[in-house]
Amino acid sequence: MARKPKRKPSRRSKRAGNDLLNYKQMHALSKELRVRILAIFCERIASPKELSEELDEGLSQVSYHVGVLRECRLIEEVEKVPRRGTVEHYYRAVSPTLIPPDAWSQLPPAARKSVSTAILHTFFEDAIAAMEAGSFDDPPGELSWTPLVLDPIGIEKFGRLTRDFLEAVLELQAAASERQPTGNGEAVDAAAATVFLASFLSARSPAEGKKASATKRR
Repeated sequence: MARKPKRKPSRRSKRAGNDLLNYKQMHALSKELRVRILAIFCERIASPKELSEELDEGLSQVSYHVGVLRECRLIEEVEKVPRRGTVEHYYRAVSPTLIPPDAWSQLPPAARKSVSTAILHTFFEDAIAAMEAGSFDDPPGELSWTPLVLDPIGIEKFGRLTRDFLEAVLELQAAASERQPTGNGEAVDAAAATVFLASFLSARSPAEGKKASATKRR
């Protein structure tokens, strides 16, 4: 009697598992402190102890949030350094971006709004602090606002341009990270920088603006 071939898992069941994982990842970023922690891991390798001192938060609280990010596979451990009878664990982001790939479209609107609000809040805090420190207007800083009116083909190309730019920035960060030490202090001449990329379909009516862009650029 011929044996029946094993039934392969349906695409639907596999997709459901991925959706659940993505939702857990995005839900983890609904907490402002975890967004700030992940942003640092996207920037460089760090330990919970270093984050606790930098963010002026309790070590136990920071360690808890680091554990959540690790459980959701947003960060990974890269090194263990002995410290006076204990071991200091160092982590980095699995993907150097706050939003996990292919996760955003799976979220309900309420979760999208929550995550977007947290990221925007973090950005404005960073920008205001840079203004107060006098570094916001220093080279190579760039600030511009460009309203557009695009057709479907233009919208598709618009999306590709923003993705290509982000990938180039992430490659730049990855190369810089390879040149930085871990566990032995900061790299010489290292400086923190921020790239805030926000491309979206506006609530404006095309009739309200001009067909040509009206850039406001610093």
